[in-house]
Amino acid sequence: MPDILRAIILMVLGSFLFMWADLFMKLSSQSMSLGLVTMMLGGGMALFFVVLMRRAGQPFFDRKYLHFAMLMRCGGEAVGVLGIIIALANSPLSTVTALMQSLPLVLTIMGAVFLKEPIGWRRILALMAGLIGVLIIIKPGMAGFDVFATFTLLGVAGMAIRDFGTRIMPKEISTATLSFYGASTIFVTGFLMIVVTGNWTAPTWTGFGFGVGLVAFGSIGTLAVSTAMRLGDVSVISPFRYVRVVFGVGAGVLVFGESVDFPIILGSTIVVAAGLYSWMRERKLALGPPT
Repeated sequence: MPDILRAIILMVLGSFLFMWADLFMKLSSQSMSLGLVTMMLGGGMALFFVVLMRRAGQPFFDRKYLHFAMLMRCGGEAVGVLGIIIALANSPLSTVTALMQSLPLVLTIMGAVFLKEPIGWRRILALMAGLIGVLIIIKPGMAGFDVFATFTLLGVAGMAIRDFGTRIMPKEISTATLSFYGASTIFVTGFLMIVVTGNWTAPTWTGFGFGVGLVAFGSIGTLAVSTAMRLGDVSVISPFRYVRVVFGVGAGVLVFGESVDFPIILGSTIVVAAGLYSWMRERKLALGPPT
């Protein structure tokens, strides 16, 4: 099987597994404190990636890990998980999943601001369209406005910082090492959430099972997507990330009985279309002079 086809399959599989991770995060948050859910996620994923690091003979600490990009990535990881877990615990899964598709647009803005990457008027219009799509989904000032859904945007900002840090990270630092330190940061974030809120709700066996599902699907999904990004051309496989919105909306309807209204369908369509157009322009510019 060609590497590019394997990469596409792994990207779709990873998106499917992340949908399950989101689902288990929402379920586990109904019987445990958010801090404990976050600690379970971070601790479980850290153990998973420790095993991978040991098998590859990689050290747990090296001076080269003391890089600004690592600090940036871990800080983004903390903000990202905080925003997403609060949103998932209090808002419909379909809404949160739709809003998460704005991540590529935020990365485009960060690339233009911090890396001085060229961004023409066409992509500026795409970014504006994406913002309109986000506003349609969250419906600010309207009767259906969900304030907790806006925490998704905080999560997206954190994930963008994390991915931006990954982008400028020295290539010799492995994916397993990055994931281990990111997971450790999530664990510490969960602990601090418990300390600040004072909310420690011991899990039921059912809740613990949901937590195990969250860790399992989150870890394997991360590995699948990371492997996909290394196997194939990023410009080819990145658009396949958007299948996650289909999986997420489907899970919201089938598992939680959520109703998907027209604004969510319209808004998510605009956000995905804007992201795909921005990606196509970026790829075209990479193949020729900017226009």
